[in-house]
Amino acid sequence: MKKSKYSVVLLAFFQLVLLVAIFVLYLLQHPVQPAQTSKHLLVLGSFAGSIALNFFIVARMVKVYEKEALLSAREAMAQSFVSLAGSIKVQNQDFNLYIEEITNLVQQERWEDLSSYLENVCAKITFLNNVLKVDNAIVGALLKAKVSEADVKRIRLDIDISASLAGLGSKAVDLARIIGNLVDNAFDAVLPLEESERIVSVKIHRSGPLLELEVSNRGPAIVPETLEKIFEPGYTTKGEGHSGLGLHIVKTLAEKLMGTVRVFTDETNGTRFVVMWPGV
Repeated sequence: MKKSKYSVVLLAFFQLVLLVAIFVLYLLQHPVQPAQTSKHLLVLGSFAGSIALNFFIVARMVKVYEKEALLSAREAMAQSFVSLAGSIKVQNQDFNLYIEEITNLVQQERWEDLSSYLENVCAKITFLNNVLKVDNAIVGALLKAKVSEADVKRIRLDIDISASLAGLGSKAVDLARIIGNLVDNAFDAVLPLEESERIVSVKIHRSGPLLELEVSNRGPAIVPETLEKIFEPGYTTKGEGHSGLGLHIVKTLAEKLMGTVRVFTDETNGTRFVVMWPGV
């Protein structure tokens, strides 16, 4: 559907170019003669009117499709908030389960099992607390939600942030959306793998005057045909239920931050997305 829309715009654009070309050829081959002035004016007026109408149609179609893309992007963002709310809900359910299990172990006086269970719970809480030490509340909340989501999906999510994000200001929202989309893609890539191979990594560090975000996964490499199109709006290999806007939004937001996004992929190391933007 989206491809057909772009095809219509291209067709209208080529029609506009063709009309202009015919108009120029007519002027070259039929120089204006005083005796035929009214005829020439009629023909030239018809060409000019057709070109103006075609230009107006192309402009309107482009604006309509831009609005549709914006609405789709907002819908994708709304879906990400729904996912975030779901992750928080699951996290609360897990907390209740922890309390129930601890209560049962205490009642049964299974002290060794209780000690082992508490060590496991403390390890998870310590990891979450380390994530929350990110010096930006928005990015920290997003990562905390992704840690909970990874736990539910049995994915190992490694997070390494060595750069300060305290000075991001309003850019933090854009960075959080970039991270969220890239991590969601990485989760989708590793879910079909065995549980031991479901590894996703998020790193943020400083590289000279730039900040660098790296999201990588051990999933299969992206084929060259797909690699050429992954940032195009509406392009997806995931089938129904996916808007195909995730990576396009990443590219758009990276450019908004005056940065770039690159992708590296091979069968040995998996896939790695790297976003770089001027440091604060």
